[in-house]
Amino acid sequence: MNGASDMLALVVDSVTPLTPAIKAFVLRSANGEPLPPFAPGAHLGVQVVQANGHPGQRAYSLAKPHDGSDRCEIAVLCEPQGAGGSAWMHALQPGTALAAHAPRNDFALHAGSAPPLLIAGGIGITPLLCMARSLAAEARPFDFVYATRSEEATAYLHEVRALGGTVVHDGGDPSRGIDLRALLAAPMPGRHLHVCGPRGMVQAVVDTARALGWPDDHVHFELFAGAIEQAGDAPFEVRTLRSGKTLTVAPDQSLLDVLIAAGLDPLYDCRQGDCGVCVVDVVEGVPDHRDHNLSPREKADGKTLCTCVSRAKTPHLVLDI
Repeated sequence: MNGASDMLALVVDSVTPLTPAIKAFVLRSANGEPLPPFAPGAHLGVQVVQANGHPGQRAYSLAKPHDGSDRCEIAVLCEPQGAGGSAWMHALQPGTALAAHAPRNDFALHAGSAPPLLIAGGIGITPLLCMARSLAAEARPFDFVYATRSEEATAYLHEVRALGGTVVHDGGDPSRGIDLRALLAAPMPGRHLHVCGPRGMVQAVVDTARALGWPDDHVHFELFAGAIEQAGDAPFEVRTLRSGKTLTVAPDQSLLDVLIAAGLDPLYDCRQGDCGVCVVDVVEGVPDHRDHNLSPREKADGKTLCTCVSRAKTPHLVLDI
């Protein structure tokens, strides 16, 4: 997992309510030094305190492009049914110190030779707003669509519209939301699709894009709850070395859920691939990493995996659990 060497000491500079459930936080470097550079789509791994008092980590996308200063901006949705990290964030006041891993980018902007298409849902607006701000600053064309339940629940509403974005309110009924078939009907060479938001919306966008002929390497996504089912996902077998069980993980199941259903007691927290609590050692097989916690070197080594979101590239895995 990420080491302490990349930790940033930060201070809350300002807190701004954007909706009844979303707050924007401007964070500044505690020592006044410029923050490390990052590209649109990057996130901070913020160290939080959960409702049980235990430390945790949450990934929050950076909402403004890097400007060389000592400040950055994130937005946080308070989730009452969560483990308490977002509630802890919402209680922070200006002047509060906190720590975060330096920015990492698992959702990079691909500008391509044609205007990119940006699709956001709910709090998924943050990385896409950063992309839109960056593209606009460079006078590069793009298309931007943002789906939310209602105007009241829409963070950054006026700025999205000022950037030329289309905002769609569905009242909680996806059938009244974005017409995905119309929006994605004309894939073109060099046009990249970027989507971030709730799992159901992201899955629908990705499935529709695939059905309409978008190349897989032109469809980029990030979501905040679990792992998306990907084309070609197949069942795989897991043998748990210490408990002596052999289990099958179906394409629509997570490895974590299968372990729990088998009566094991695996550690886990965020279920999003952010915190690293669920990391286990891999004895045999090749993991298909879909987390935001392990470093590129750790993923390349293939000796550990996050059970909440990752799968297998080989038919079998042996885990040290």
